[in-house]
Amino acid sequence: MSKIPAIFSDPPTALLLEIGQTIYNDSGSDSHRPGSSGTSLGGGGGQVHSMGGMQMNLRKRAAAAALGIGLFGGMIMSPAMAETLKIGVVAPLTGPGATWGIAMSEGAKIAAADVNAAGGLDVAGTKYQVEVIAYDDQYKAAEAVAAYNRLTTQDGVKYIMTLSSASTLALKDSIENDGVIAVTGAYSQKIIDDKSKYVFRAFSTSHNFLPPFAKWMAENRKERHLVILNPNDETGWDQSQLSEKSFKDAGFEVVANELYERSQKEFQPLITKIMALDSDVIDFASSPPATVGLFVRQARELGYKGLFIKTSASGPREIIEAAGGKEPVEGMINLLFLDPAKKGDYERVAALYREHIGQEPNEILAPYYDGARSMLRAIAAGGDVNDTAKVSAAFKTIFPADSVLGDQLNYGPQQILTTHYISEVRNGEPVVIGKVQ
Repeated sequence: MSKIPAIFSDPPTALLLEIGQTIYNDSGSDSHRPGSSGTSLGGGGGQVHSMGGMQMNLRKRAAAAALGIGLFGGMIMSPAMAETLKIGVVAPLTGPGATWGIAMSEGAKIAAADVNAAGGLDVAGTKYQVEVIAYDDQYKAAEAVAAYNRLTTQDGVKYIMTLSSASTLALKDSIENDGVIAVTGAYSQKIIDDKSKYVFRAFSTSHNFLPPFAKWMAENRKERHLVILNPNDETGWDQSQLSEKSFKDAGFEVVANELYERSQKEFQPLITKIMALDSDVIDFASSPPATVGLFVRQARELGYKGLFIKTSASGPREIIEAAGGKEPVEGMINLLFLDPAKKGDYERVAALYREHIGQEPNEILAPYYDGARSMLRAIAAGGDVNDTAKVSAAFKTIFPADSVLGDQLNYGPQQILTTHYISEVRNGEPVVIGKVQ
């Protein structure tokens, strides 16, 4: 295994939190749609575009933070003296999927702030200040294509993070042809194939953890009559097929496998149909947390008494909020990216998120922070920011590695392999009751 560059050695958490807040929290909003003229702020001390006097202020703060971290032996260098490395984010920053998209954008910016606070990313002796540019694709493939084109042609980006399956599939050929490194949260099995070289998944997906979870459900729960609900798009189609096969193989009867539009907010007709099927468990699969909360509230109001489960990209806090309180969600089983009882470095990362965004993060922040950090590690290990083929080859050499929670991250073909936790909502809080790997 290749040695991880020294830039990733960890300074004391308290100082890093203070420095991260100095650089990162002063950033304002840097997300905007591809066609807009909105502002863009590089995460963690990158350049500020079209923001006047704030640019000089931010540079002064970043320089001071770099000086402070220099006490621990890091190279003392102000952002003005360093080269710039740009990371693009293409994700839904508005609409039903925004809780995931904002987690991706902020995770990348916090990872960038950490590296910048330590003097920059050391790539073969050259220090780079990392700038994050995020565009809102609104969960639409066409918007993702526009964002990608702007990032690669106007912004000069060679490294990106993408979120949805539909968006990533629309970009897949361009990513491979252009030699752009992409770390993605997309679940579709079509994203990665034998020809993939530049696309890497940020975490284990349903294809890794859903079959063992379905087996766990069969061994630990009495419910057997399942309804599967997914949004009517590439992500939902892929998840729908996988869920049905996984649960059938585990001994469940799938009484319905339904799709709905992502913009849908009223579910009474669908709920009435489901209640007539005498189902005792509903899996929301790849549905956004806010949508799940609306459905749960309406289902309970109509008298549905069955179990709710969420097997993909969960968010218990957002579900409870959208459901109008903890009572409708009590007992819900979720698959989580983290164990809420574990702290690790995630407590610091979440604190920075709260300070900047003003609300609790979706727990998918953890693997997106790890994904961005892994990309930066691979760039450093590759030794040349302009040679993405070298960075691609170096990606597998940086594992195993510690996650932000202290778990171990491993490498699979074009993918970071992560642990998922099984939780049950009890009195409004997710409590871990098992895990799958």
